Amino acid sequence: MNNNEIVFETLEATGLNWTASKKELCSAKGTLVPNKYAVERSDNDEVLGVVGNRYEFLQNKDAAHMLVESANGDFNPNADFHHPWNNASSLGSYGNIGGGSINNGAGIFLQLELPSKYIGKSDISRYITLLNKHDGSGSLGYGNTSQVVCCENTFTMANKFLSKFRHSASLQQRLDEAMKLFQQAINYENNQIEVFDNAANVRLEKNHIQDIVMSVFKVDVNKTRADVSTRTQNNMKQFSNDINTSINEQGETLWALFNAVTRYTNHSTNRKDKVESLLFGADAEISARAYKTMLGWLNLEAA
Repeated sequence: MNNNEIVFETLEATGLNWTASKKELCSAKGTLVPNKYAVERSDNDEVLGVVGNRYEFLQNKDAAHMLVESANGDFNPNADFHHPWNNASSLGSYGNIGGGSINNGAGIFLQLELPSKYIGKSDISRYITLLNKHDGSGSLGYGNTSQVVCCENTFTMANKFLSKFRHSASLQQRLDEAMKLFQQAINYENNQIEVFDNAANVRLEKNHIQDIVMSVFKVDVNKTRADVSTRTQNNMKQFSNDINTSINEQGETLWALFNAVTRYTNHSTNRKDKVESLLFGADAEISARAYKTMLGWLNLEAA
């Protein structure tokens, strides 16, 4: 099977077999808005956002080619893909490549599933993720996501390399850069697995819990209840339950505490668009802060 066939089957399976284009933008009175264009989906004419005249699209087909070609032969048509998210606007997989759309196509993601690793007391599913925004709100880039299979807690650093791509760059520039970024994402993923393995062998102490609470909620644990909002108090109580659950599953380790964070972001927080939040928003920021805190405990630096 050649790459073109893999790309076509991937786009069909993930609901991404459509293109985005710029349409002239008019005011309510019918006057053309200068240098502003509506982004329109080809399959349903839905408007995804507004961009400027210099904005260049990376079509879903080209994004899929990026992932397939930079994967350098790692495609497995017989793999059983396990999606880290199940509430995207569209979702599907072909072999060990999966993906879908966010906010009806304003954003899209494609993922290559890597061989799993065993950390602590659970398997870790590993993914290299390609993200693209069609609404003008962000760049395109690679990153990595890791899923704890036992409780389906997803830690995402998928926006790690987002700033490296620009929608004003030429397609060839982005294709060339894709090859470099894919290897960077693989290297970062390997480093992250090493961090997780180290964390699974370090005993959890009281000060670790205090540090992670301050990291997640940005509050001083020594404050009185009157200084903390009722909503934050309720969230902290839920997080405490998540910590206890994670410790019961993984033991009293730093890995268990970090899993409590991903359990909280995946299952306990209430977001309007969960996938968007896990990839780009508040939940992604919480996980990133907690990961940085864990690196500090282990005397490590981010890759």
